[in-house]
Amino acid sequence: MKLTGNRFWIYEAVVIICTVISIVLLWINNLLFHSLFGLAFCLLYIVGSVMAWKLYKGNQWWELAGYMLLTTTSILLIVLFGFVWDWHDTGGRPANLPPDVGTYITNNELVGILMLLWAIVAPILSCVISYITKLIIKYHIGEKTRH
Repeated sequence: MKLTGNRFWIYEAVVIICTVISIVLLWINNLLFHSLFGLAFCLLYIVGSVMAWKLYKGNQWWELAGYMLLTTTSILLIVLFGFVWDWHDTGGRPANLPPDVGTYITNNELVGILMLLWAIVAPILSCVISYITKLIIKYHIGEKTRH
């Protein structure tokens, strides 16, 4: 699929709208810790959706959803395990943490929490984006070509 076509830009608009809606819903439910996570989430879906569109052959909406889930999850795993995961974590209390601090979260726990949220949000969001795109392209653009 070409990246310059009208269908691609409709698809990217749906990706951005659905991603922003999900960011707002996560923020309302206090599941979004920081605005930087929201920006990273949006950029992740934009990059992953471009990659998914290049792999997609135009057959079924669930195929596009699968490609989108696969590409975005791959990018997220590479980033989290490459830059956030602490490979030398012994499971002990960090040395630079004051003793009066009772609770803390390690980098590995953060990766686990983010992957759990991703496993809940990403499949639903990928399917919604793909299905809405299919409906818009099929009915809106399909009617223009018939007349």
